[in-house]
Amino acid sequence: DAIPVTMYLAIGAFTLWMLVGISSGIVAARHHGKWQDRTIMGVSLIGYSLPVFFVGLLLLVFVIVRWNLLPYPDYESPFDDPVAFFQTMLLPWVTLAILYAAYYARLTRSQMLETMGEDYIRTARAKGLSERVVFRKHALRAGLTPIVTSAGLDLAGLLGGAVITEYIFSLPGLGRLAIGAVTEYDLPTITATVLIAAVFVIVS
Repeated sequence: DAIPVTMYLAIGAFTLWMLVGISSGIVAARHHGKWQDRTIMGVSLIGYSLPVFFVGLLLLVFVIVRWNLLPYPDYESPFDDPVAFFQTMLLPWVTLAILYAAYYARLTRSQMLETMGEDYIRTARAKGLSERVVFRKHALRAGLTPIVTSAGLDLAGLLGGAVITEYIFSLPGLGRLAIGAVTEYDLPTITATVLIAAVFVIVS
């Protein structure tokens, strides 16, 4: 019962942080040294410095309690009530995505800047290719390799249970199940959750 909840949480947050993080990193690299680069890196530094529990509690207090923009989290399966599911999962997705998107923006920027200094990039430019083609077909493809590797491990870690986020937003996922099993000395459940988390990491 807990695995689908954690999978929805992890995959939704993963999609969000990869889109925002990689796009921001590419923009920062293309405008290296300009105001776009400084703004994105400044925001990324702030986002990367904020702990997950702090961001989650801020969103919970302001978006739900004070401003009443969303109902209080009450998990529903997407097959039973898609609207309630999206309303419940939106803030957890954003909470996780803020931290990871900030990291991936910085990682993407550094990888792109490193790749842009390679000899084959200068060769592509010397052949007369446009800057857009050079950036997209040559620099981006080479720069994405370590990013994809890191993304797989981060996704696996979340699939093993995003404990803090699940607790803040009352999601009945693997992380919350594992903590409950530890406090209740439920050894079979502890063993199962650790084994599942290990399998996710190995596969990724």
